[in-house]
Amino acid sequence: PEGSDEKDIMRAPIPAGFERPPPLGTYDGQTDPDEHIDNINAVLDFLMVSGAIRCRLFSTTLRKGAMA
Repeated sequence: PEGSDEKDIMRAPIPAGFERPPPLGTYDGQTDPDEHIDNINAVLDFLMVSGAIRCRLFSTTLRKGAMA
């Protein structure tokens, strides 16, 4: 059903140690989006984060200007 992926992502349990997200930087639409994604991927790959948690953490990096 439509929207089920989003619900699954938001229901994914936060692993131990991720109650406080790692510093990932922010994106406000003013800099290179590919560089922002590359930086996030490097940190999350190092921390071995995947799947729904990766999606949840990414969304925390977006600021108002990036969502316009």
